[in-house]
Amino acid sequence: MPQPYISDSANLYRIETTRKAVILTMLGGEELRGNVFIHFSSYRPFELEDVSELLNADTPFFPLELENSEVILVSKERVAEAAADRGGDTSDQPPREERTPTALLQVVLVGGEVRLGSIRLDAPPARARVLDYLNALTSRFLTLYTSNDARLINRSLIDRVRPLD
Repeated sequence: MPQPYISDSANLYRIETTRKAVILTMLGGEELRGNVFIHFSSYRPFELEDVSELLNADTPFFPLELENSEVILVSKERVAEAAADRGGDTSDQPPREERTPTALLQVVLVGGEVRLGSIRLDAPPARARVLDYLNALTSRFLTLYTSNDARLINRSLIDRVRPLD
């Protein structure tokens, strides 16, 4: 039975999304596997956003489609880490024309777990320092690039960082 208040013209305003597989680790240690829904980036016209843009957006919740097709709403504040498969790419975002300096890090989380990977220092190469980057970072999640995935780490759970290069 058609719904009386929805017309075909309402579909003109739907925002197209694409699914991206993620593994979320919640603060309590529970692991959630499924897909997030991403849409076109507000920072890069005509390109899809990446998972870090979704998780660092101001909205407090996001939908997650579980492996059984159930959709749940997840609080970003309760996500400890998110891993997004990069599918063999070298980054979670498209390549940039200008080379961005990177830094290899050891990140120690509250509780002692260690993560190794690199970050992109969005600064001129001559002025790229890990300390400056971390102190200027305002997003909820730090993106740490490993050989397999882009791992987003909730900054409030970082105990200490050791630059390795």
